[in-house]
Amino acid sequence: FFSFVFGVFFAAAVCGGGGIVRAADCVGYLEPERSIRISAAEPGIVREVLVREGQQVQAGEVLVKMDAEVLALEAKMAQEEFEMQSRRLERLRGLLPQKFASEDELLRAESDHKITALRKQRIEAQIERLVLRSPIDGVVTELRFDVGEGIQGTSSHVATVAKLDPMQVQFNVPLRAAASLHLGQTVQVGFPDTAQTRDGIVEFISPVSIPIVNTVRVKISIPSPGDLPSGIKAILKIEE
Repeated sequence: FFSFVFGVFFAAAVCGGGGIVRAADCVGYLEPERSIRISAAEPGIVREVLVREGQQVQAGEVLVKMDAEVLALEAKMAQEEFEMQSRRLERLRGLLPQKFASEDELLRAESDHKITALRKQRIEAQIERLVLRSPIDGVVTELRFDVGEGIQGTSSHVATVAKLDPMQVQFNVPLRAAASLHLGQTVQVGFPDTAQTRDGIVEFISPVSIPIVNTVRVKISIPSPGDLPSGIKAILKIEE
C-alpha cells in the first residue's frame, strides 16, 4: 500500500500544476545529447594531457597520451629488422634466376619478412592503444588524471566528453497527454530557473509505459541551447 501511495505522489511531483500539480506540466532536467566516458585500454603512466576541461574538441582529437617509451624502442628495432630483411629478400630474388639462391631460402626469407611486418604492425597498434582520442565532437567536461599519474587497470575512466548542442530533456509524460505528441513535433520547454523558454523537438516516445503511474518516457531535443547549463530544471507544457 505504501509503495502505491508513494508512486502516486511521485507521479504528481513529475507532472502537474496549481496547488496540486497538473497532469500536463512535466518536469525534467537538461542533459547533454551524448556524454561519453573515455577509458584506458591499457594500464600505464600518463605522459601528456593535451586538453583542458571546458575545451572544445573534434572527433579523433588526442586528449591524453600514456607512456610508450618501451614500445617505441621495440618499434624501432622491428623497423630496423624489417628493412634488413627487405634488403636480403631483394638480393635473394635477384640471385634465384642464376641459381645462386634456392627456392627454400627465398620462401624462408619471405616468411620471416611477413612475420616481422606483422610484429611491427602489432607494436604500432599497441602504441596507438596508449593514445586516448575523443570519439565525438564535443566539450571536455572531466579529466581524472594528470601527467605522471598511473592508470592502474583497463577500462579506467580517464576523461569525459559531452555533446552540448543539441541538448536533450527526458520527461515522464502521462499516457493521455503523450497521445497528443508525435515525432518531429515542435514543443515549448520552459526553464524556470533562468526564466527562459526554448523550442524543442520530439525525438522519441517510448512504446512502453511505466506501470502504476501510467506514464511514458519522452525525449525532447533542444537545439542551440546557448547559455543553458546542463542539469537545469525544465518544464514541458502539453495542451490536452
